[in-house]
Amino acid sequence: MSAVIRLRALLLGLAASLTLASPALAAARGVRLVQQGHDFTGGRQASGLSVRAEGLLVSADTTYTSVALDAGLAFAAIGAHWQASPGLSLDLEIRTSHDGARWGRWIVAPREDTIPATTEDGRAHSFAGDAVGALVFVDPRSRFVQYRVRFGGTSLGPGVLGRMAFHAIDPGRTPEEVRRPRALDEEPPPEPGVLPKPVISTREEWGARAPRYAFTYTVASHLALHHTATVEDWLAETWEDCAARLRAIQAYHMDTLGWNDIGYNYAACRHGHLFRAREDEDDALDVHGAHDGFNSGSAGIAALGYFHPPIDQLPTEELVTALVELMAWLADLRKIDPLGRDLYLAFGWPVDNVYGHREVRATACPGDHLFALKEPLRLAVAERLALYRAPVAPPE
Repeated sequence: MSAVIRLRALLLGLAASLTLASPALAAARGVRLVQQGHDFTGGRQASGLSVRAEGLLVSADTTYTSVALDAGLAFAAIGAHWQASPGLSLDLEIRTSHDGARWGRWIVAPREDTIPATTEDGRAHSFAGDAVGALVFVDPRSRFVQYRVRFGGTSLGPGVLGRMAFHAIDPGRTPEEVRRPRALDEEPPPEPGVLPKPVISTREEWGARAPRYAFTYTVASHLALHHTATVEDWLAETWEDCAARLRAIQAYHMDTLGWNDIGYNYAACRHGHLFRAREDEDDALDVHGAHDGFNSGSAGIAALGYFHPPIDQLPTEELVTALVELMAWLADLRKIDPLGRDLYLAFGWPVDNVYGHREVRATACPGDHLFALKEPLRLAVAERLALYRAPVAPPE
């Protein structure tokens, strides 16, 4: 059984079991909504809650529902970050509305990370230490957001939710003149012994913002597998939808996490479209990313989606095929053995040359459902390399 067939079988099993571009191109916009201190007054408070100058005091397992917050613009993505006492357990849900009266369903926004003390270039971060929730994609007509917090109490006595903040993002639209969806028939006919480069949308084509400062470079010896941990990505129906999601993720990485640019080098969406993320058109070197905390010597490849509980999106065959094509091309370009295990110098320890984010950092990324495909992916990449590197029979 080939690695590709094994991948398809695993996908079916999972389903059964559950450059640089001008910022003006896509006109991405964002606004931050912040509640702290007495701003929590007015929300629906169950017993065990009280509003203080320092924030929302939590003394029992309870629930808080906010008032409707007006972003002042229509947004298609929203990400939360919050400051809470150590040990205070909370689960966050959000819902949105275009008019403040008719509301969509409540959507879980799982915690994903913590905002670091400094930005990528070493400046102090305004929201250092805040917990970061998953970026959630919503109806693009949304203007209002309401949130609900379920507190599980704290092992250290009463706790305080000092701040709840949201970054609402309008990713804009990619102008018609630069739109270029990935077309499978654009791949040139294979040449013996030459592995074809897959079609990868450029930064200009998907409407990327310019980075805050110049890229730095590395040479990848390893390929890192990620998911974007974004909710509702499976509503993307077209290349344009995927490009808009990438612009929103870039805005969240730059404006909330304080990074130079989007963290990943490449991205792939459910339809199989590939995108250059933090990567330019010069294939001689790899741009230094911000995808796993080490980064030097690694190229980060992110699948758009949340392949882990409680969201449990599942990789599509088109997505997996695109990952195999991209990884094989990169492995061929950098002479990486996809089945090998070598020193990841920045990490300081040997890891698989194709590895999941969770193997170098305490994280669920790339999610249980995508990580389950890691070994079949490595095998499929090796098979693709072998196919194109096979000796050509002489003509008769």
